[in-house]
Formats: sequence, structure tokens, C-alpha cells
Amino acid sequence: MSQNIYDSAGFFESYSKMPRGLDGLKGASEWPLLRSMLPRSIRSMSVLDLGCGDGWFCRWAISQGASKACGMDVSKNMLERARELSLLDDKHSAARFCQGDMEDLLLDDEAYDIVFSGLALHYIARLEAVIQQVYKSLRPGGHFVFSVEHPVFTAPRRPGFSEGEPSEAQSWLLSDYFAEGERTVDWLGASVQKQHHTLSSYLRTIRLVGFKLTAVDEWGATDEESRKHPDWPNDGAVPRFLLVSARKSPSENL
Repeated sequence: MSQNIYDSAGFFESYSKMPRGLDGLKGASEWPLLRSMLPRSIRSMSVLDLGCGDGWFCRWAISQGASKACGMDVSKNMLERARELSLLDDKHSAARFCQGDMEDLLLDDEAYDIVFSGLALHYIARLEAVIQQVYKSLRPGGHFVFSVEHPVFTAPRRPGFSEGEPSEAQSWLLSDYFAEGERTVDWLGASVQKQHHTLSSYLRTIRLVGFKLTAVDEWGATDEESRKHPDWPNDGAVPRFLLVSARKSPSENL
């Protein structure tokens, strides 16, 4: 079972004060890149969001004309907030949310046109099993779009930048990259368990289960206007997020 840190009252309160917790989609710096990986129109499509958090992607999907948007998360706190936020506006009330652990994921066959996951798969140890479930749950031609913390960022057992003067360029201390497995990091005053997978593991697993890769990108804060981040002044040294888009063949016979 994956760690359910968001149901810790103190952690959830701290997370809720962060840009993603306050602003949802608007607080996700990598969203413009992720949006470009999704179909131009999702009207009448059926959508699943794995690790949905407070449901921002489901609300966006409904606002774009999706016929169904379902969010799954292991956290009761997150699901309660997702339902509350969705009921604030009638145009989002069609979004549906359920509790589930991705480590034990079991999805219906060919039930969705799009499966999305934002910054959740790096908590999962059984990566191949989850992606296999995603593949079978998609209709032919369906899309799988996800983001994770970048493997360069998840690799170190003691993550951090090199020490130096504030005016000096700082380096990310990379270590243990090829030693995949659990990492415990201190974040928001708690010990958070994550899973490190290499870049090749993510991409190889996607292809192994039958997907065709359609886009791969990396996001990190730089001095470019579209990539600035108020909380990460030292970046440019490390890519924060890996973004991947894949597609199931329109015909299983191809």
C-alpha cells in the first residue's frame, strides 16, 4: 500500500497553503506543457485522473466538455476537498471521485479515452503493473498523459543543492541514480516516502506494455518568463518534472 501522507492533519494543512493547494491548475507551473500533450479537444471523452488530489484536472476536463471525469486518490482529505470544490460551481458538479490505492489498481477494460496522472506515479513501486492497468482501461486510440518528479530529482538519498554564496550558481548533488527504489525525504515537516525510477525505466515500461510514445519533455524553473517559479530561485541546475504522453494503438491488430 502506498503511503497516505495527505491524511495527516498537519501535512495536509501545510500542503493546502502551497500554490498547488491554493490555486490548483493555476498553481501547477508545468500545466502549459502538459496541456499541449493532451488532445486539442476532449469534448465527449471519458477521462480518468489517477492521484487526482483536489480534483483540479477533473474540473478542467468537465469544463472542456468531457462526458465523464473520474478522479481517484488514496487520501480521504483530498477527495473531500475535491468534492467540495466541484460542488461550488454547477458546471463542475458532474466530476466524480473515489478512493483507491494505485498500488492495487484494478480498472475496467476500455472504459476511458484519456488517463491522466499529475505528480503521483513517483509514489508507486509497482510501476509496470499500474501502467498495464492504464493500458487495458483505455479504448483503442486512447491517451495516457502523466507527470512525475524528474528522476534526477528523485535519485539522491540526501537531496539538496551544493552550498555556496547566494550570488553563486549552485549545483544539484546527484547520486544513487541507478539504484531504483524507495526514498524518504523531509518535506513540509514530514517524512515522505517516494519511489525512484530512472528515466529509461519510465520510457521502457511505457513501450513494454504496448503504448506508443508521442511526447517526452522536461520542466524546470529558469529565467525564462514562462518558467520562473517564486519558490525555486536556484533552479536551472535541475529538471523538476518529467512529462510523458503515450497512445494506445487505434487498432489492437496493428
